[in-house]
Amino acid sequence: MLPTAIIEHSMAGRVRVRVPLRRGDVSYFRSAVEKLSEHPEIAGLRANPMTASILIQHETDLSSIREIAARSDVFDLQEEPMPSPQSVAPPRSAERTIPGVVAVERSRATAMGLTGLAFYQAMRGNVVGPATENFWNAFGGLRILNNSLIAFAFLGLGVLQLTRGRWAGSASSLLFYAFVLRQLSQSNSGRSPATRTDDATAASGPGSQQMIGRVPKDIH
Repeated sequence: MLPTAIIEHSMAGRVRVRVPLRRGDVSYFRSAVEKLSEHPEIAGLRANPMTASILIQHETDLSSIREIAARSDVFDLQEEPMPSPQSVAPPRSAERTIPGVVAVERSRATAMGLTGLAFYQAMRGNVVGPATENFWNAFGGLRILNNSLIAFAFLGLGVLQLTRGRWAGSASSLLFYAFVLRQLSQSNSGRSPATRTDDATAASGPGSQQMIGRVPKDIH
């Protein structure tokens, strides 16, 4: 059974289709480009396995493209474009069941709770923690928040606490810091450069995606 292809965009001589079931399958998209390029009606092809899309430049119509793709055992093309996700609004009753929405609401509630505890501790006179805690906050401000101002502020508080003799936090806090730093170092060391195919590759800056294509022929 051929995978279903969905029309994303179509205009005269050009159509972009997506094959969701083959996302990330480099061999499938390389084979699709090779098979479709054998037909004289196809003027140019470019495939992106990471987005599961194929851009087809042609000299025919969508009905013929569908027949060519089916005859070549590439995909089953749906003639009508699918409605875009933005055009279909989810029911209001279903919004709270979306995992991303739930995660955001929980994060906001946690942030508000921590802010309240911060004011409570400030009223009790517990304003600044030990040096190690402030140094850790400085690291988080620079690494996570990407805010050098916050990082320098906590760095200054850490130095201040060192001069006061309050340099070490609790054992559990220090152990947690060690676990997090170890995890970060392992994540960074485990990254490998993206591989490339022997076909034409299109780069769009950092995070560019792998492209497979054929150089377009002249369109008459």
